[in-house]
Amino acid sequence: MDEVLRMRSTEKMRDHDLFCGVIADALARGETVQMRVRGVSMLPWLRANTRVRIVPAAGRTIRRGDIALFWRKPGRPILHRVVGIGRGEGPAIYECYGDADLAAPEDVPASAVMGVVELSAISRWIYLALQAPRRFVNRFCSTYGICLRHG
Repeated sequence: MDEVLRMRSTEKMRDHDLFCGVIADALARGETVQMRVRGVSMLPWLRANTRVRIVPAAGRTIRRGDIALFWRKPGRPILHRVVGIGRGEGPAIYECYGDADLAAPEDVPASAVMGVVELSAISRWIYLALQAPRRFVNRFCSTYGICLRHG
């Protein structure tokens, strides 16, 4: 029984690695890809199983409010919101975090960003308009130990 579970786990990892490779190759060739969201870090904007279209990041201006696809480490694609852009010497560094996250944004080098979720102008505008109140609620809940459940 344990052997069967280990084999299934290995097959899933192999499938996941293949999927990540196909997505990365397609975006590198300039193709738009579709995928389903997993996880809860982007709630309430993106729920699990939401289908998103991702356009290649190459040659595109990435702005605050965009949702970037990047690899945190090999085989680990992440969709997180760009909340800041650091421009100094060299390539840009994007500050990204999930909409449901309370942690500080993580710095993502421009070279790690493979694609951007295709958003309507109104969706991006609504996010930017609601960002400050949402951050206030997140900080308030974090300070007073209030846990908001998603989903």
